[in-house]
Amino acid sequence: MDVKLLTADRFVDGRIGISYRYVYSDTEYFRPHYHDYYELFVLLDGNAIHLINGKEILLKKGASVFIRPSDTHDYRCIDGTPFSMLNLTFTAETANALFSYLGNSPAVTRLLRNSMPPTVTLTDADFAWFNAHMTSIRAISPDHTEELRTTLRVLLFRFLTRYYLQLPGEDADEKEMPAWLSSLCNEMRKNQNFVYGSARMLELSDRSREHLSRSLKKYTGMTVSEFVNDLRLTFVANMLKNSNHSISHILFESGFNNVSWASELFRQKYGMTMREFRKR
Repeated sequence: MDVKLLTADRFVDGRIGISYRYVYSDTEYFRPHYHDYYELFVLLDGNAIHLINGKEILLKKGASVFIRPSDTHDYRCIDGTPFSMLNLTFTAETANALFSYLGNSPAVTRLLRNSMPPTVTLTDADFAWFNAHMTSIRAISPDHTEELRTTLRVLLFRFLTRYYLQLPGEDADEKEMPAWLSSLCNEMRKNQNFVYGSARMLELSDRSREHLSRSLKKYTGMTVSEFVNDLRLTFVANMLKNSNHSISHILFESGFNNVSWASELFRQKYGMTMREFRKR
């Protein structure tokens, strides 16, 4: 079955940048899909199979999953038994504003870059807390746009920081990045070292490949290739915004040698194509 793209203009209230929807499996048609927006859902009743990025995960009542635009997923009932869930959908702009406020912390990096989306299971008290907030939100008139925007965004912020992210100072085991690694990361941004890829980073590190990979993953949540590609994507975005060079020329200058792969990585990070980014 083909994977369907679901777009924010259909599934997110454009007035406030975030929407909620109660979904019942017995009246919903599920199919493999991905989004150009973010989604956070909570299983309210029953159990379900979550098919996510090629894996099958059993979800029980109270399970919550944070879905990124890069994730492909679907749902399946167990033995025909229905389930229900609540979806919070929000635009890339809303998410980026939140992440920008939180800062470029390792927790945010892990949330966005790990191959599988994070899943948490709410305790009974947490489940009651969430439902109580949603009950109060449902009492707000749809015409009260500003109140809805504020209330939903506050709930999203509190939910993410409470269950998915460790804010600065909350993670006692978090250690400062070693000086050699911090210097290396900065060096990779200079003189377009990232153009020469992972091999250049390994050369500059003067460490073994295993040591570099392990350390970078620990402190940034990214592999060496993911870190290099992220630098390249930032370069591409800046050149799209601040030059009239062709896209193919910009990609060549960045070090990408596979246009299709670069285009997919760009869409995952910025939620749009390079042409759309340049137009905006």
